[in-house]
Amino acid sequence: MGSLMAMLAFGKLGFVAVLAFLASRSAMRMKDDPAHKRSTLCANSEHWAATRK
Repeated sequence: MGSLMAMLAFGKLGFVAVLAFLASRSAMRMKDDPAHKRSTLCANSEHWAATRK
């Protein structure tokens, strides 16, 4: 029973680590993509650039 619980715990930790890695790669790709539309909350979005002038 103890080995099953350990296997489930480490399996869940591994799954979360892989999911976090994939999400961070996706975010970095979107950040580097110039065609990706930025949020209006982003400091370098067109919305903030227009209101700062």
